[in-house]
Amino acid sequence: MRYFFYGTLCHLPLLERVLGRAVVPQRAALDGHELREACAQDGTGAADLAFPMLVPGTGQVEGLLVDVTPAEAARLDYYEAGHAATACAVRMPDGAEISARVYLAEPGRWQPGAAWSLADWAARWGDVVTEAAVEFMAGRDHLPAERALARYPMMLVRAASRLRARGTARPAARRHTPAPEDVEISRMVPAYARFFAVEEYHLRHRTFAGGMTRELERAAFVSGDATVVLPYDARRDRVLLVEQFRTGPLARGDMNPWSLEAIAGRVDVGETPEEAARREAGEEAGVTLDALIPAPNFYPSPGAKTEFLYCYLALADLPDGVAQPGGLEEEGEDIRPHLIAFSELMALIESGEVENAPLLVLALWLERMRPGLRAAAGAGPDTAL
Repeated sequence: MRYFFYGTLCHLPLLERVLGRAVVPQRAALDGHELREACAQDGTGAADLAFPMLVPGTGQVEGLLVDVTPAEAARLDYYEAGHAATACAVRMPDGAEISARVYLAEPGRWQPGAAWSLADWAARWGDVVTEAAVEFMAGRDHLPAERALARYPMMLVRAASRLRARGTARPAARRHTPAPEDVEISRMVPAYARFFAVEEYHLRHRTFAGGMTRELERAAFVSGDATVVLPYDARRDRVLLVEQFRTGPLARGDMNPWSLEAIAGRVDVGETPEEAARREAGEEAGVTLDALIPAPNFYPSPGAKTEFLYCYLALADLPDGVAQPGGLEEEGEDIRPHLIAFSELMALIESGEVENAPLLVLALWLERMRPGLRAAAGAGPDTAL
């Protein structure tokens, strides 16, 4: 069967990931159409969709022509959830017209937005969408396409986290430096996937003695990377904390599920951890951050969770009344800010009232950095200005 691809699947790495093989396409064009961003019916843009739609027009849309097998067509149908393959006449470079199947958006499902460019899309989205296709296609055997599409925004977040993990050189002065053959994954099963995901692995790994383990079954709780930031006013020697209800302590049986924390949030697709820190400070407490000072980054629970935290101290002007109650109403957030002296922060840690690990790390990092930050602000070591 012959298919004409006009949008994101013209990005060959993505097309090959979806089909499961290398592709040598032909060029072709579809007359009387143009490409527009696919927008949700409420008018929001393509940030969470990251694909275009065909609309009638006076121009032509260039694309790729590929012959696929019935099994590959089934893979395409799954990936193109919300689109239907329709026979259309496409034009070859020599002017000849041939029939090919083209995926068209289901009527009324999305509405067209701004003009769409493959080059612009590939520069921003190509790598992360190609990576997200791994998780999307892994759901074919157990997850209906419509449910997979509903989870797609979180797949993009997790894909961005995987790309950051692979793209960052990790120091190994003392720990084992792995070779590609040191971990053998025989099977990965996506056991659960909604806002978060759970993946089950069947694997063997290198032992310190030099051999390989027997096949092990391991599970990972998969979530996107997050950023954590502790605003600090060096002149006033005070910090900004936030307080909110947390489900984790509630599910554990904790009698008090309200938690004192540093400002934190998920790193969205297309933003850096630094940008996420500044955005979250505005959303959670209505404050603007000055310089960001990198603090230790870490896995909070590497035995079971993929989450990786990017941590910062942030210089900020924190007079009385600067912080406002925050949180996004659509996410059910109810956040109360607390402006407290550094000495009170340390007292809360000593009393055990601060139980949040990222805040503990940042408080201890601030304790280390505080003399220099105070001196740079022109404040004495123990005097708040």
